[in-house]
Amino acid sequence: MMVISSLIGMYSKCGSLKVGKRIFYLTDNKQDPVLWNRMIFALAQHGHGEQAVKVFDDMVKQGVKPDRTTLVVIVNAYSHFCLVQEGLRYFECISSDHGIIPDQQHYACLIDLLGRAGCFDQLMNHLEKMPCKPDSRIWNALLGVSRIHGNIQLERKAAEQLTELEPQSSAAYVLLSGIYGALRKWESIEKVRHLMNKRQVRKGVALSWIELENKAHVFTVSDSLHSLKGAIYSVLDQLTGQMDVDASLLEIECRN
Repeated sequence: MMVISSLIGMYSKCGSLKVGKRIFYLTDNKQDPVLWNRMIFALAQHGHGEQAVKVFDDMVKQGVKPDRTTLVVIVNAYSHFCLVQEGLRYFECISSDHGIIPDQQHYACLIDLLGRAGCFDQLMNHLEKMPCKPDSRIWNALLGVSRIHGNIQLERKAAEQLTELEPQSSAAYVLLSGIYGALRKWESIEKVRHLMNKRQVRKGVALSWIELENKAHVFTVSDSLHSLKGAIYSVLDQLTGQMDVDASLLEIECRN
């Protein structure tokens, strides 16, 4: 069953969701929740929230008992399809219906569900009443939805918490510096930089990936190692020149 589940995951991650679905529906023995979880997750990741919910309903109808992972993937599915009330109802009845006690990972999904919909009052209410202590997953979820909606105060709170929970991860420090910059808190930016130096935190190199003719190409900022760097920078120079020309023409049109 793990092999079949892995195949579904592999094809879905490669963009071949149809193949993954075909493998799932051709499998006769579907009594393992791992298989269902993988299919629900794949559908949700591809934005098919309604189909993911239908698969979950079929899972329950066939007598397969949901596990802790099922709760994670189904709440994610509700989130991707913006089914806030449905997601809340399911989250709130899982203890009585399925005997599952939500943990930090489940609450992170709930925060994502509420945050994406802009329901920050409900979000904060659940955050304050959580029976478990918020961990990095919860603060990362809060950071993500705060950035989506431009809630800079919550974004700052989440980033500050992450610098304490993940002191060696540069991402939170970089985000926090950007937030302080937007708030024009220059002294706070210096404090963040000092804290990074004190903790010997180094910003990781950002990578971009693109697949072309079945070959993966990796790029970094100011890349000088790629085998096609000459051609790449030549095209970038042409694009930059064209952008300058277009900007000049637009300025002339605006004046006229």
